[in-house]
Amino acid sequence: MSMINLISNLFAIDSLQFWWYLTRAAGLMGYFLIWLSTVWGLVVSSKILDPFMERAFTYDFHEYLSWLGLAFIGIHVIVLMADQYLPYTLWQVLIPFLSPYRPFWVGIGVIALYLSLLVTVTFYLKARIGAQAFRRIHYLSLVGYLGATLHGLYAGTDSVLPAANLMYKGTFLITLFLVVYWVVLLYGRKQDEEKLRKQLLREKRRNTARPAAAGNSR
Repeated sequence: MSMINLISNLFAIDSLQFWWYLTRAAGLMGYFLIWLSTVWGLVVSSKILDPFMERAFTYDFHEYLSWLGLAFIGIHVIVLMADQYLPYTLWQVLIPFLSPYRPFWVGIGVIALYLSLLVTVTFYLKARIGAQAFRRIHYLSLVGYLGATLHGLYAGTDSVLPAANLMYKGTFLITLFLVVYWVVLLYGRKQDEEKLRKQLLREKRRNTARPAAAGNSR
């Protein structure tokens, strides 16, 4: 018996169930890693971990999580094309809403994949596009994560399982909490910056008025 046949018999690679379980597992792991990358990005932006970890490490780890999540999603997509029960063509996995199975929600997942890929690629373009454009593009990671969640809930066959359903809803609630926390924190920072700007402006006016008052007194 050849090595290929031995591995095939051990893991039942020739069976339909193997490819089906593999694509489901890769999809769930990819979703979890994309979620982890999203919340890690929110944590980095909120500077929650700055007292405990170096910012360079948290930034690099955020990038690593993004690529790892995309790798598992890539496996999920490739295995879908290898699945003999409901095989997908290349165009059906690359172009949104062409899926033979729940085309709308699968299409949402395809768009979410492209958004996640775009955000991840900008890690290497930050110097060219600038910090402001980098941050604005990174906001799309929240849209990509939301699309991945909807895709998992309404296109994933595992969403009917209590554990998977709890994972989707639990991760969403955690993300929602961190988004609200980040928005409140960002608003507070802007308020502090505005107060500081006004204070500096008042001091500048006072400093300008003093020489004029001194000249008039003479």
